[in-house]
Amino acid sequence: MKRIIIILLMLICMPLAGCSAISELSSNVIQTNQWYQVTGFIDGDTFKIKTGSDETTVRLLYVDTPETQSPNSEPEAFGTEASDFTQEILSESQEIRLTFDKEQKDRFERTLAVVELKDGRILNELLLENGLAKVLIVEPNVKMENAYKQIEQQAKQEKKGLWSIDSESNHTDFPVKKAAKSGIIIEVDKQAELVTITNTTNETININGWKLISVRGNQTYPFGSYVLDAQQKVYISSADEASSLKAGQLQWGATNIWSNKESDPAELYNQYNELVSVWEDN
Repeated sequence: MKRIIIILLMLICMPLAGCSAISELSSNVIQTNQWYQVTGFIDGDTFKIKTGSDETTVRLLYVDTPETQSPNSEPEAFGTEASDFTQEILSESQEIRLTFDKEQKDRFERTLAVVELKDGRILNELLLENGLAKVLIVEPNVKMENAYKQIEQQAKQEKKGLWSIDSESNHTDFPVKKAAKSGIIIEVDKQAELVTITNTTNETININGWKLISVRGNQTYPFGSYVLDAQQKVYISSADEASSLKAGQLQWGATNIWSNKESDPAELYNQYNELVSVWEDN
């Protein structure tokens, strides 16, 4: 009888132990609809959260703050300010929620995320708005590239933080992968709401999957199946009413895309998300 009781007790405990293990495992898996407690700070773009019985290191997506942890060197300009800003904001929020792009981990096994605060603001965006970070795009995580470059551009124009330094404010290169060769020229007539894309090469180019972007408005025109012949042009119109159609003219599908009062650069990307051409709108 005693032996039977022991066996019964073991059978009862085994499922409970299994459930406990499953519960512990699931609590360590990061979810997008879960609030997590902030447990530690590293620098402006990296911190720690509690996930079940463990800690997880979070690295902010799409942004890069100046270094403060480089051995044998002083913190970079505005590195301390960025680190202090992140610590203050996260300490006030105490808990955060995460969303992801295509890759959730980097090569250091840090969790790559957009960080939502308790009041609904986004930490990644706050750093850019205050000039305490630059846009950093690492493929294939490109979902917020255009929106974040627009925020960065606004901070540049207002000369906030990093952009108050002459050497930085004069730096216009974006950290995006550029196509090996181009031969494509973009011109924008903002008044006419007409973009002209010219193939100056002697080769036919299939632009299926390419995208044209209005940087200020963060608006994208995706190209479907289209072949741009050698030495030919394609026109993309976003006017309220298209004037007489040009040969090879496409309709954006939205109107009044281009800002006539403020700088509104145009960028053209190929199907590999490589930057092919830029119209600067100086």
